[in-house]
Amino acid sequence: MKTEETIDWIDSCIVCAGRQERRKEGMLPGMFGSLILTRKIQLIPCTEGMTTDEAKVEVNRIYQLLRDGIYAQNKAYNIFISRMYTATLLGASKEELKEIRLKGERTPKESDSNYSLYDFDKIKFIKGLPQASALGEQALKALKKQQKDGLYKGKVSLACRKLDAPMWIKTKFSFFHKYNDYQEFLDHLYCDDLKIYMKFVQGIVFETVLGNPHKSETIRAEFQQIFEGHYKLCSSSLQIKDKKIMLNLAIDIPEKEIELNDETVVGVDIGIAIPAVCALNSREYIHKSIGSAEELLRIRTQLQSQKRRLQKNLKNTTGGHGRSHKLAPLDKLAKRERNFVQTYNHMISKTVVEFAVKNKAKYINLEDLSNYKDNGSEFILRNWSYFELQSQIEYKAKMHGIIVRKINPYHTSQICSKCGHWEEGQRISQSKFKCKSCGYESNADFNAARNIALSTDFIE
Repeated sequence: MKTEETIDWIDSCIVCAGRQERRKEGMLPGMFGSLILTRKIQLIPCTEGMTTDEAKVEVNRIYQLLRDGIYAQNKAYNIFISRMYTATLLGASKEELKEIRLKGERTPKESDSNYSLYDFDKIKFIKGLPQASALGEQALKALKKQQKDGLYKGKVSLACRKLDAPMWIKTKFSFFHKYNDYQEFLDHLYCDDLKIYMKFVQGIVFETVLGNPHKSETIRAEFQQIFEGHYKLCSSSLQIKDKKIMLNLAIDIPEKEIELNDETVVGVDIGIAIPAVCALNSREYIHKSIGSAEELLRIRTQLQSQKRRLQKNLKNTTGGHGRSHKLAPLDKLAKRERNFVQTYNHMISKTVVEFAVKNKAKYINLEDLSNYKDNGSEFILRNWSYFELQSQIEYKAKMHGIIVRKINPYHTSQICSKCGHWEEGQRISQSKFKCKSCGYESNADFNAARNIALSTDFIE
């Protein structure tokens, strides 16, 4: 069987399975005006009314149950994707692949020892949580992506899941509060003493940890929408990380209805002198500069200096019991860097979308930098997850019905946004642009941003 045919078949399976699953949950993202967002929430086993000894036993039971469930799901997933991969390598037909998938997704029955090709009867799933069918969908989705990334050409390896990877949970959970009425809940919504509980399978109840009210306003407002029925819960995931139970909560959020102008486009330039610049295609003098290059470079330099210093100190560190302890500062620094990147990208993406909404823009144009080569001197966000920034802009824009498009970045910094003339050397410096034809002078990043807004050289 040809690789292309295999990809097409797997793709059709994913589409059908995904639609079926979303219909069960009462939503179809992107088709009926909804958007799926994920929030990370810490959970604590609820032991109210228990003695100290009873609470200890219950907490240990819950942790052991979750660990067993996580292990079971990931083991089954790895078996599933390995068998599917092997089958495609051996030239299995579409019918044979379909049979493999169906047998792998059958519900376990004690009386049927041959129900599955994957020895799922030896795996202890948690009752009430996704089993083979959900695992099959996830494995097929991952296999399709790996095939497109060059799995059969040796460019990537078959990606299996670590045994402690997050466990998938469908909507077999719900949230509730213990206040006398809903108004009392609202009175406590932005207070330190707010208590929201999550009902899980097998009678397990968790208490959510939302943190400081000033830092968790967004998730608290979203919980209000959940309780009022405006937002829906979707298939989520749960994991144990650093001995903490973390819920990766997926929420179905309806798009906001606003009046947009089909002719208005916002162009976003990831600048050299400025982190990000927005400009309009329709109005020449309206633009928005986002972020501070000085601040970004200062923090980046500090973190990189600290990293080099720690790496130098750890250069001669070998294995042993103390190795993990010695590497802890480096891991902590990497976490600080990731948090800063995420926060900074959130600020930029939020400002970009707000600019588009304010100007009623139907489209946001971004440069496609997938083939960008970092030469060490350009692209101020080069090490700061530009693709994560793109993703954040896309999901925030979708909430308002704004469409994000990718355009070819070729010569966007050298073209005059006023007359369209292109010639080498028109970008005088990182911050200055001067057209050699009409004499137009402008900030270089703003000129590039407007060219991006005006561009029709789209990349699918």
